[in-house]
Amino acid sequence: MAEAAVSFVAERLFDLLKEEVVFLKNVQEQVEGVGNELVRMKCFLKDADMKQVEEQAATIRNWVSEIRSVAYHAEDVIEIFIHQVASLERKSFFIKCALFPKKLYWLHKVGEEIESIQSRILEISNSRERYGIISYQGLGIGEGSSTTREKMRELRRSSPLVANKDVVGLKKHVNAVVSILLREDKRLRVASIVGMGGLGKTTLAKEVYNEAHIRDQFDCQAWIYVSQDYKPAKIIKELILQLANPEEDKVKIVETMDKLSEAGLEEMLQRRLEGKRYLIVLDDIWTKEAWDLLARSFPDNDKSSRLLLTSRIKEVALHADAHSIPYELKVLNEEESWELFLKKSFPEERECPEDLVDVGKEILEKCDGLPLAITVIGGLLAGKKKQRSEWERVKRNLSSHLAGSQTYGVSAILALSYHDLPPDLKSCFLYLGLLRKDRDISVQQLKHLWIAHGLIHQNLGEQQRLEDIAEDYLDELIGRNMVQVILVRADDRVRSCRLHDLLRDFCIMKAKEEIFLQVHDQNVDNISTVLSDQSRHHVLYCPLERYDYLGNSKTYIRSLLSFDSSSAELNLDRICTSSSFKLLKVLYIDSPGLNVISDSIGKLGCLKYLGIGWKTRIKMLPPSLIRLKNLETIDMPMSRHYSVLIPNVLGKLENLRRLLGYINSPSLLKIDLPNNLQIIGSIPVKHWMHNENLTRMTNLQKVGLFIQDDHDLDMDRLCDSLAELKNLQSLCLEVEGRSQISLVAGLSKVSHIAKLKLKGRLASMPAHPCVFPHNLCQLTLVNSKLHPDSIQVLEKLTNLSVLKLVNAFDGRTHYDSLTVSENGFRGLMFLRVELLTMTEMKLGKGAMAGLKHLQIFDCYSLRKLPEELILLTNLEKLEIRGMPEEFCARLQTSDFHKLQHIPNVVVGPPSTNEDELEILALRDKIRIGFMANMAALKFIDKGRMTNVNTD
Repeated sequence: MAEAAVSFVAERLFDLLKEEVVFLKNVQEQVEGVGNELVRMKCFLKDADMKQVEEQAATIRNWVSEIRSVAYHAEDVIEIFIHQVASLERKSFFIKCALFPKKLYWLHKVGEEIESIQSRILEISNSRERYGIISYQGLGIGEGSSTTREKMRELRRSSPLVANKDVVGLKKHVNAVVSILLREDKRLRVASIVGMGGLGKTTLAKEVYNEAHIRDQFDCQAWIYVSQDYKPAKIIKELILQLANPEEDKVKIVETMDKLSEAGLEEMLQRRLEGKRYLIVLDDIWTKEAWDLLARSFPDNDKSSRLLLTSRIKEVALHADAHSIPYELKVLNEEESWELFLKKSFPEERECPEDLVDVGKEILEKCDGLPLAITVIGGLLAGKKKQRSEWERVKRNLSSHLAGSQTYGVSAILALSYHDLPPDLKSCFLYLGLLRKDRDISVQQLKHLWIAHGLIHQNLGEQQRLEDIAEDYLDELIGRNMVQVILVRADDRVRSCRLHDLLRDFCIMKAKEEIFLQVHDQNVDNISTVLSDQSRHHVLYCPLERYDYLGNSKTYIRSLLSFDSSSAELNLDRICTSSSFKLLKVLYIDSPGLNVISDSIGKLGCLKYLGIGWKTRIKMLPPSLIRLKNLETIDMPMSRHYSVLIPNVLGKLENLRRLLGYINSPSLLKIDLPNNLQIIGSIPVKHWMHNENLTRMTNLQKVGLFIQDDHDLDMDRLCDSLAELKNLQSLCLEVEGRSQISLVAGLSKVSHIAKLKLKGRLASMPAHPCVFPHNLCQLTLVNSKLHPDSIQVLEKLTNLSVLKLVNAFDGRTHYDSLTVSENGFRGLMFLRVELLTMTEMKLGKGAMAGLKHLQIFDCYSLRKLPEELILLTNLEKLEIRGMPEEFCARLQTSDFHKLQHIPNVVVGPPSTNEDELEILALRDKIRIGFMANMAALKFIDKGRMTNVNTD
């Protein structure tokens, strides 16, 4: 990752020059010189990184390590100087004057340091010839490297005609891909198989290629392995030879090809394919450029010819054929994993001894459904004695076995995806090592962490928001199948994600190797051992109070995340006085016993992200918060049941952009908010109304306001204040108890609002939809207590594309059905209904014609799916969760015909959508109450029947 480290530091230096031009103006030329030299060195580093991976040469590793070390040192020197000068600038005028000589001394020292760094960089750069490192630019990827990659190529080049006897769970996938290939279409079309490394994409392609039905359908077939270091001319030659007739003289064909240019070769291949219905498999394509170079050789001859490609990168597959949906291969389920494990571990008997079953399944859990990992471990166990002690030993050393020394081991396969990443994405990927095993991470939180560390950069002249760039980075990692999507928002943006366990292990291993990030478990006894590895970021899954010593290391730790601490008070004094933490950017605490943060947190002057997790019991933040001038994000749980007292100092934090969580304060305290704030989680509306600076908060994009039971809300005045905020896009209004939100009082004034969430009782639903903001695209109603007829107003909102109805109607009305009128909700694309007493859904002709995603959650009284579901031809996904067993059983029988046109149907347990965390907390109570009421009604009805019979 030396290329990534140098690229990152060079970007950081240029960013610091832009941000801190006043502080650095006297050493600007030197800093620019270091940055420019680092940029020049990048052209050699990719080749060095490749050789390091290929040959594992100690000399190359040392050279790369020296570069990484000096790059990190340059960043440290600049940031420490900025930190020193910034602390001085906050002093009074007289103190500044008194300390001016000190400032000159610092400036002199930083100038000397930078000159020394520049000399060191030049010395390292000049030494590259001794290491045999040449410029990477102008060479094909991996040219000159012939060890690991070549062996992997030979392994992948094994004939596609060789049957694999140990395939598991592929039949359904084979049938699906075959059906894609044989769709009626005379044009040349592309089918694609995508997924992470080790999933079995090539294996699936081979099974399809060898299907008798497929071989009968095509006049000729060929299989080619492309890889990252493809050479178009060589690939075309191989294809021509494969397509040659058996009676042709191969030697003459080769002699002819050797005389041709690349264009001549393309023409030769086209002539051989012209007039034939052909199938060609392009295995392991990595880039759109590779596809473009190869695709022009394949003629579209109206013979229903097909190309089948495999790739780890979804974007490449979509580029190849935008009209064909890539087939995404997933990990094996538990049953399939066990079947493959038995085939590999016991190739003869295919049965596991009873005393090894439990440890075998524990080993299998680590493989997490990845066929390659199961194959590697199964093959290893097949050669071991069938003794429990032997298998236990394998389990203890599982990570090293999966990494393996063999060139085609799991880590080698995963490393291909990592080394193909651009430098910026490498740093972002390695930071994902902080994710806890089997835990999801909020995309919003991840973006804020990346930004806090300066991992996200704007290109020169661009005005794109850092949050949007971070989201683009994550989308690319997802598209490369390096990050798993867990939850998706109604607008198809990713809400939470996760790393596959093996990718997480690889990520941690690589991050430790690159002294980038270190994860410490419960075995860490002393902070000195934490600091000795010199990593930039640390994740602690162990009590902070265990550390009785904090040394002063030469390494400056940028990130500290702690997830386990039993003490009631987190004493930051030692951390704050340690020079190792003076550049700390991220502090995240999620410790069960924690209820106080000490006032010494104000000494962490470089802190940009302060996070407090759900497990903590913190009731207030200390006044020293005012000294955290660089703070950009305060991230706390979003729940009324977890409120935190905030001191009245936020207005002084000019860099604060995101205030996440439910914010509470004493009733007489006026909260002063910084003008640059972009997101406010949820604050009492009375504090909002008392803030005189609201109209100056021109950057505010998202706000949540809580209306307490004792507050007499002037809705008109509130909407007038919101209307002044022209960048406001998302608004959440929440009321407690018997307070009500009046929709007629000015909400239409906030015409620029695109997303609106109303939580709590609404006074009434007006007869006309004009009361809503004109640009409203997404509407969520929670516990609104409306009459079901209100749906007839909502269905007229022409711009509405997303609607969530969560216990939105008054259950006391005992309504039987929810009816959408003819042509109602014409623009709706996403609908979620979570309505306890709804027994039936009715859709008029043309209603919800554009609906793509329907969620039916916890509708306990709903008897069956609406008949009109068949008419929703655009529906791509139907999610059914938390429904009674009788309803789910009906999906396989009387309701089955309503589902056949829907590509994706999900039936499962209640949702864990974090957007409704409080609703989830109350769901069981609601359900119990509902069931009790139903039982009471049945008892009454039964009593009545008894009386009737008695009479």
